[in-house]
Amino acid sequence: MGLTIGHSSQAIIHGLTFPGMAISTVKLSVQHAHFLHSAEKWEYYDSICSAAIVGLKPLTLITAAHCLKEVRLTGAMSLPMLSIAQPELLGIEDISLTQAFYRPFEVVAEDLTQDVAVLVFEAKVTSLIQPLRIRLDDALPDLLMICGYGRGYGEADTRHPRCGERKPVRDLSDFYQVLPKAYREMDEMLHLQAQTQFAYTQELVHAEKALLAVNRLNEMDQYDHTIAMPTLGDSGGPWLVLNALGQYELLAITSLVERFYNPSAHWPFFQKQVPLSEYPYIAYGLRLSHPEVLGFLQYAQHSGADIQFTSAPLLPRTRQPQ
Repeated sequence: MGLTIGHSSQAIIHGLTFPGMAISTVKLSVQHAHFLHSAEKWEYYDSICSAAIVGLKPLTLITAAHCLKEVRLTGAMSLPMLSIAQPELLGIEDISLTQAFYRPFEVVAEDLTQDVAVLVFEAKVTSLIQPLRIRLDDALPDLLMICGYGRGYGEADTRHPRCGERKPVRDLSDFYQVLPKAYREMDEMLHLQAQTQFAYTQELVHAEKALLAVNRLNEMDQYDHTIAMPTLGDSGGPWLVLNALGQYELLAITSLVERFYNPSAHWPFFQKQVPLSEYPYIAYGLRLSHPEVLGFLQYAQHSGADIQFTSAPLLPRTRQPQ
């Protein structure tokens, strides 16, 4: 069993490729440092996360705070060492990080409502990027568009993000919406272990209505590893909804992916040729309208970040893209 919140969370596996400009999403390259006590030396490594563009004056990104675990710091202001990958694809030039708002990983690991970071850059934007407004609405949409730069096992790297349309889980208090009753009947012990892990994640939130979630069940309530799902590299990527004007708005960001992995001969979807990375059961998005998150974003806004909020009507369900 595994809860993935280490470095980058868990590309949208099997998603469709979109131009980064179309959904205002960028890839972040982050530099980290970990002290090896056994060898008494520093180990350096890089990771990839996703981020949403929410403002251009100045250039402002929102991503997941856990992406900055063990991040290397630089300069008099101790800013994170990170960069926007291939900014020329987005028409962004002369980029320099000037402000970063985020909680330490130790805090994030104990309370997922803290898993948000705001990054502010000096930059020259030469393209017509449309920043994403943050939607202030507690209503659960019929469909979400989830995007990110991660990739699944065997998938080629892409210069553009992948996206997938998903229906959100309606009731996170009902574990059968994550792993249906049929799987309990096949292997009761493994189902119980998964439910215990799931309950532990809920304890990390410390607040109701902070998380959105999508599972990997098909229309017949059967687990299907070919369904688009966030994975490694998608942390901080946007969860989008359409408003009445057909414009995307930012509802949440990818926070973590959970797997209840313990192979069972009784669960038919476990196939030896499918790697562990293809078995996320549920992915969580942190709602940006949650009071704890909203207060943090408003603080960043008052401190110079370009963040806009909206509560405009959503696009009617009949006009959602198929």
